[in-house]
Amino acid sequence: MKRATSILITLTALCTTCIGADPSTPQKEATPQVPPYRSSVVGTDFDFITESDPNTFDRLEDKGQGPAEMPDKSDRSAPLVREAAPLPPQKVAEPKPQRPATPQCEVNLRNARQMKDVISNVLIRAEHKPESEVAAFLKDAARRSATGDDLLKAAAEHFKIDQKRLAALVEHWRHINCKHAAIPGYAVPDAGREATTGETLSPVPVSVFAADVTLHVVLHELGHAVIREFDLMVLGNEETMADAFATHLLTEHFPEHAVRAISARVRSLMIEANEVPRDQWTVRGEHDNDARRAYQIAALAIAADKEKYAGVAEIVGMSKRNIDKACDYGSEIHQAWRRTLSPLMMPAGKVSKLALLRADKSTRAFVDAGKPSLASTIESAFQRIDWHSQVTVDFVWGSGGAGWNRSKRTVTVNSEYLQRFIAQGVKAEAQVAPRDLDRR
Repeated sequence: MKRATSILITLTALCTTCIGADPSTPQKEATPQVPPYRSSVVGTDFDFITESDPNTFDRLEDKGQGPAEMPDKSDRSAPLVREAAPLPPQKVAEPKPQRPATPQCEVNLRNARQMKDVISNVLIRAEHKPESEVAAFLKDAARRSATGDDLLKAAAEHFKIDQKRLAALVEHWRHINCKHAAIPGYAVPDAGREATTGETLSPVPVSVFAADVTLHVVLHELGHAVIREFDLMVLGNEETMADAFATHLLTEHFPEHAVRAISARVRSLMIEANEVPRDQWTVRGEHDNDARRAYQIAALAIAADKEKYAGVAEIVGMSKRNIDKACDYGSEIHQAWRRTLSPLMMPAGKVSKLALLRADKSTRAFVDAGKPSLASTIESAFQRIDWHSQVTVDFVWGSGGAGWNRSKRTVTVNSEYLQRFIAQGVKAEAQVAPRDLDRR
């Protein structure tokens, strides 16, 4: 046990009855002292020693060692470390069987555009409606429909199909254009049919006219990609900007392809415009009507070189006055694109390694046809941009058109769109005179 040193301090208080005090010495009457601090909350009274008290120190004496006031009761003989008792065996629960994960899908049938792509397959492939009738109906109905439900209702009324039955068919076919694995209970996506059933998708026929139109269309989507990826200011209609971008890129960087590609795209748009009576040309939606788009593309081509692109002006019926005006305002648009794109282009002689073009078996022959091929021209265009991350062009079998997806950084071109341009090529060859669209 510990021993502690004790020191005895003997203090003798002086008072009238103390030993050694002179009783004859008059004593001062004690003056009540104000305590230096308040008493304890439990009411303990303290006898405070103050500086005015007489010095009563007597002596300081060593009393040797003795037991401490609070002895240490620890057991010093016990070991400092003990072995832990063994833990009880852990019970491992048997893994529960997990349901296979359902592939994530971005199809939103409340969106009229996505409903259009699905319902087109349903009407043509399930209901066996004529493709030309379906295409003509959906082109107009999709513009007038605010939601997918509106479009479905309009299709049911037009083709005399029970609405509930049509809705059930649409639900069954909703994943037909998806690229994920097949989901039980739904139609197998076209992208996965070859792998799961061995069915070979029909290849898209080779068409020079369709390839020329497609080049301008893909460059239009490239315009959207550049605008979004580099946060370019959008001070007007972005669709009009994308058309201008495609036309500028062709006239400025691909002059050997420009006349054919721009002429084909303008003819394609005029064919689509003439499928609807002129008094029904729409003024709604994010796109200008097809005739207006054709005219604007032609005007920018004329502004680049009015002699070289005189044939494009004839397609839309531009007068000399129209051509002079186009050269005036169009030159400023070209100048603006040159200044905007200059810092975004790769250095001369170098190409970006972040541009990728893919085509499935149904579209590979189409994009590889010709010398140079459509694929090589598109790759060259995309490789001229100094991308900060990979961008992809996907040619796939499926319904729908072409579009830029920012989250996937991908331009997708569907085979149905290519087939549409092939059919327009047949009409274009049969055209004799351009339609005069002069709106002076």
